[in-house]
Amino acid sequence: MLTQKDIDILEIKEKRYMISVGEPKELYVRVNPTGKKVFYLRASKFKQFITIGECQKGILNVTNAREKAKELLKSMYDGSFVSKSEKGVTLNKANDLYIEIKAKKLSKATIKKEQLVYGKYFNSTLGDKAINDLKKDDFLPIFDLMYKKGIFETISRSISFLCRVLEFCRQRGDLKTDIVLHLKDLQRFYKEANYTQSKHYKAIVDEIGVKNLLYCIKKYSKSPRTNMTIINAIYFTLLTAQRSKNIRFAKWKDIDFKNNLWVIKADEMKVSSNGDNIIPLNKYALKVLEIQRILNGNKEYIFTNNNGIISESFGVKFFKTYNLEHTIHGFRSTFRSICTEKSDELIKLGIGKDIAEMILHHINGNEVTRAYDRSKAINLRIKLMNWYGDYLNSLCDFDF
Repeated sequence: MLTQKDIDILEIKEKRYMISVGEPKELYVRVNPTGKKVFYLRASKFKQFITIGECQKGILNVTNAREKAKELLKSMYDGSFVSKSEKGVTLNKANDLYIEIKAKKLSKATIKKEQLVYGKYFNSTLGDKAINDLKKDDFLPIFDLMYKKGIFETISRSISFLCRVLEFCRQRGDLKTDIVLHLKDLQRFYKEANYTQSKHYKAIVDEIGVKNLLYCIKKYSKSPRTNMTIINAIYFTLLTAQRSKNIRFAKWKDIDFKNNLWVIKADEMKVSSNGDNIIPLNKYALKVLEIQRILNGNKEYIFTNNNGIISESFGVKFFKTYNLEHTIHGFRSTFRSICTEKSDELIKLGIGKDIAEMILHHINGNEVTRAYDRSKAINLRIKLMNWYGDYLNSLCDFDF
C-alpha cells in the first residue's frame, strides 16, 4: 500500500506507466513524463476504468483518492453506479459549450482570464465529472485552497463563472440539479469570511501617510529577497492609478514610447463602453518601464515572472511586511483623493476634476473631448500625470 510520500517520490520516466496504490486493490496511479500523477480506478469486474483526478497538494491526495475509490466501488456493488456515458455532459464539456456559444459576446481578455483560472483549478480535478453529479463538497477543497492563498476575488469570480456555465446547461436541459444554488451559497459564505478578515480601508491621502508609503516601497525594494518585477509593478500601479488587472496584463505593444502613452483597449477595461483608456506616462513611470525592459523586454507581457503573469495578489506581501492597512486597488483612491485635495493647485494649471476621472476611466473620454478639443484633452492628461509624479517624488525621491 502506497503512502502520499511514496507517490511524491515516484520516478518520472520517458513513457507513462501505472502502479497499484492499494486499499482498495483497484486504485492505481499513472505517472506521466510531464510529472503529472493521476489516480484511476480499474474495476475489471464491472468493466470500468475511471479517472479519479490529478494528485495536487491541497486538492487531491492519496487519502482523498482512496475515499473516492471506495465510494465508486460501493456504488458499483449496490447497483447505484451510473457510467460516464450515461451521465451526459461533463464540466469540461459544459465549459467548452459555453465558450463556443458565448464567446462572441465576451471580450478576449475576459475569456482568457476565466479559462486560465478554470484550467488551473477545475479542469483536472472536476472536469471529467458529470455536471449532474457535482456536489458542493466537490468544490470546497479548491475554494479553501484559494482562500488560504488570499485570492478572495478569484473565488468570487470563479464561482460566478461556474454559475453562468451551469445555468447555460440548465437552459439547454442538460442540468437537472440545484448545484447553481449551492455554489451561490458558497459565494456568500466566502464573501462573509473575507469581510471578517479584510476591511475596505480608507485610501492613504494625507501627506504623512503617502510619504510613509513611498518610504516603505523604497525600503522594500532594497531587500535582496525582493522580486524586482513585483516592486516595479507596485510603483507602476501607483504612478498610473490603474487597476491591478490592467497592470498584470499590460503588454509592451500597448506602450507608445514615441508619445509616452499607455493605451489600454476598451475591451480590457472594466467598463468597455467608456472606450480606450489613454494614460500619459511621466518620467518616473517611464523609468520603471526602462528597468522592466531589461528584465522582460523579450516577453509579451511587461510584468511577468518565470511562472508567467504576476499574481493578482502581487502587492499583498509588501503591505503585510510593513503592516500597511492598504491595498493595491487603494492606489486609485489615493490618486483621486490627492487630486481632490490639491484641486486649487490643479485648477491654476487648467486641470479640472474630470481629467482625473478620465485617467481612472470613470467617465467616457469622448464626453470630455467634447468639452475640449482632442489634443487639449490629451495634453491636460499629460500635464496632470506629470504633476502627480512630481508631487509623489517631492514627498520621497524615487530612487530608480
